[in-house]
Amino acid sequence: MATKKNIQDSIFAIATRFARTDETRYDEDWLSYKIDQVAAQLKIEQYLKTNILDPTWLGDGGLVTFHKVNRADDPSITYCNCDIGKAFLPPTISFISKDGSLDLGIFSMVSACGTTQYYFKRMFAWAYTPSEHTNSLFGYYARINGSYYTSVYKEKLRVLGFWENPEDGKLIESTPIASGSIVSGTVYLVKYASIIYNGTVVLKNTTFTGGATTTFTGSGTVYLNSQARAYRDTDAYPASADMIRQIELEILTKEFGIEMKMLVDVRNDSKDDAVKSPT
Repeated sequence: MATKKNIQDSIFAIATRFARTDETRYDEDWLSYKIDQVAAQLKIEQYLKTNILDPTWLGDGGLVTFHKVNRADDPSITYCNCDIGKAFLPPTISFISKDGSLDLGIFSMVSACGTTQYYFKRMFAWAYTPSEHTNSLFGYYARINGSYYTSVYKEKLRVLGFWENPEDGKLIESTPIASGSIVSGTVYLVKYASIIYNGTVVLKNTTFTGGATTTFTGSGTVYLNSQARAYRDTDAYPASADMIRQIELEILTKEFGIEMKMLVDVRNDSKDDAVKSPT
């Protein structure tokens, strides 16, 4: 799967006639923003045609910390004086259901231990759920711009969403670490059995910090202690190969004004200037 850097390089290569120089006027930060903007537009269009949210577009928001708020703290809380959860989340792509009443940008919101699943429901409707009703067993969230409120307070929630900017998401590196791949200064977690690292026995469910030695022995399995890391432009971009092609065409034709079989000069020099014939 292509990365954002692949997309940027492809666009620059075509726009500069495969002769990019240090004097190219286009800004990489602007192009990165434009790629995400066009991708969001194409994903909305595809959803409206197919009514399917492609799992390729999903991004892991990691564990999000919610804090307690109540009506005295936040006037947006309209239905009770009890404590509820609140957190700020990055912008999501605005997928709207056919009835126009549900924002589908958040795909999943669940407590860290997995015991409480949260579903979208407008805050004023929380008050109309009788305590004896089955619906009272579930958690609900409501959104006001970038603020998210949860009816059942939990400090840590794992959120999956369709982020406008993929860099707002996180990648979970849960693959076991092979012996010979230990990196100095990195903290690792041992599971299932003990290992021997640098002459020391490391028991299961304990951590150790990598040093000069890169190998370990034993039957235990080693993982990164912190598996979530920031998304980078060299990671796979959350779109299909066909959509990535559409993104490139949209930007080249609509933003750069390049027509079929025509390439423009985007360098701030005279290399491709026409040579004028003397009169």
